[in-house]
Amino acid sequence: MKFRVTLGCVMLACAAAHAENAKQDDRLHQVEQQLAEKKHQQEILDQQARDAAKNLDDLRGHLIQSTQALQDKENEQENLEDKLDDLTQQIAEKSKNAEAERKQLAAMVAALVEIAGRPPESLFLQNHVTEDHIHRSLLLKAILPRLREEAESAARDLAALYDLQSQMATQKRLVEASQKNLQKQQQDMDQMIATRQGFLQRTEQQKADVAQHLAALAAQAHDLRQLMEKVAPRQSSAKNIPHSTGNLKWPVSGALRHHFGDKDADGVISQGLTFTAPSGAPIVAPQAGRVVFAGTFRGYGEIMILQHGNGYHSFLAGFGRIDAEVGQDVAAGEPLGVLPVKSGGKPELYFEWRQGDEPVNPPLQDKS
Repeated sequence: MKFRVTLGCVMLACAAAHAENAKQDDRLHQVEQQLAEKKHQQEILDQQARDAAKNLDDLRGHLIQSTQALQDKENEQENLEDKLDDLTQQIAEKSKNAEAERKQLAAMVAALVEIAGRPPESLFLQNHVTEDHIHRSLLLKAILPRLREEAESAARDLAALYDLQSQMATQKRLVEASQKNLQKQQQDMDQMIATRQGFLQRTEQQKADVAQHLAALAAQAHDLRQLMEKVAPRQSSAKNIPHSTGNLKWPVSGALRHHFGDKDADGVISQGLTFTAPSGAPIVAPQAGRVVFAGTFRGYGEIMILQHGNGYHSFLAGFGRIDAEVGQDVAAGEPLGVLPVKSGGKPELYFEWRQGDEPVNPPLQDKS
């Protein structure tokens, strides 16, 4: 009897153990399934991250190409407008000369009318040719060739004036067409920049925290050097700063107005370069780097500081709009923002290239 009870207990224990093992196997299978699903999800996320990184790199390449094309178009537009201004000036000068020639011809014709006031036939009715008649005859012979030359010159100038007016009309059409094309390229680039920033999006809270931190740093800094010391980490602690070698790209299309070392009206020596460019022109990174400051700083308006390799920094002031964020890595030639729209004259961009704490003359590429 005891044997039967013991055997029964053993069988029950075995059945319970078997059931427990089955449950453990089920749980293990479930865990393995969850791990496999999570691994698959992680693989999908990793692939999406790789795709996003590739898309961002491709977009960055398109942005750089589009910005370069836009800058070329701006230079072309500037050349067209310069040519139009030159034609306008030529037309003004030709019109002024034509008016002077018209007045001169009128005076000469009036003189001829006065000289020839008495018809030649009346000379035969007189008993003798007076000295006044001889003088008139000689003067008439001298003036007629000159009058013919003046008339031919006036005709040539009028023809040239009409030709210039025709060229100006054509030039105006070219300028208008170029302006429309330029606006389309600017709109396309703005859309690509918005897409780029979408890839690099942060939460509103993160943006607010960064803006508050930068505003505090800017308030603490008394000058540009102090600001750079606060926002740009030491090179030894900076990790993976993008860097490219060679000469620097022009940060904006247009003309170089003030060189490094130039003196202003007050005798102050410039520590950077000043460019003039069309309103709304894109501002690009002169070299690959990382944005360490973007915002308002006293006396400079909207500025940006980029950190580059080998202890270099670039300082850009004069933004109308900033399109890059702090912490963002940028490639050489990648757009950072645009110049403001200015009704009278062209806006300016100030650019400093610094090695450590000292401004140096930036090695710019030859403008193509």
